Amino acid sequence: MIAPFLQGQHVYLRSLERADLQLMAEWLNDADVTRLLFMGLFPANLESLTAQWERDRGSPEETTFAVCDKTSNQFVGTTGIYRIQWVMRTGEFRVFLGDKRVWNRGIGTECAKLMVVYGFEKLNLNKIWLGVNADNAGAVRAYQKAGFVHEGVLRQEQYRNFRYYDAIRMSMLRSEYEPIREGYLYGNKKYMKASAK
Repeated sequence: MIAPFLQGQHVYLRSLERADLQLMAEWLNDADVTRLLFMGLFPANLESLTAQWERDRGSPEETTFAVCDKTSNQFVGTTGIYRIQWVMRTGEFRVFLGDKRVWNRGIGTECAKLMVVYGFEKLNLNKIWLGVNADNAGAVRAYQKAGFVHEGVLRQEQYRNFRYYDAIRMSMLRSEYEPIREGYLYGNKKYMKASAK
């Protein structure tokens, strides 16, 4: 087992490794998994995922983690902060849970909270934002439970399943995170700096 970087109640986050990519390809080629996501438009293969993994590993604007079940140590998906703008101190949160056995268990909310902690505490970001298909009600609820605020709607932003979908833009500011910070840290207090007073 690779040492966890961040730990939640049900999952832990570790580095995404080359060995994880074969399972990622299988998930990305599953129409049920990608039905309402921005990914899955083209067939996934090990070569293209390896090239993307190598680009992301060397980029200061992208940080990706493997999501692993704490009980089984199974790799169940990915999460991270992407498109980091170091001057504006913003980053885009994403989560991808390919293992259907962990759906509807609060893992998406837990990943969102862990990435909020990472983004504000480790990366010193001021704003973390996300985009989500407006019809993906479960994901929208998960992000709301994690404290993300509705910013607006991008009309007909995504084409999937023979139709266009609106996308919802949500975000959290550091000033919104700080009052609720203790509920997000799980077992990660030793990794995080003291809250600024």
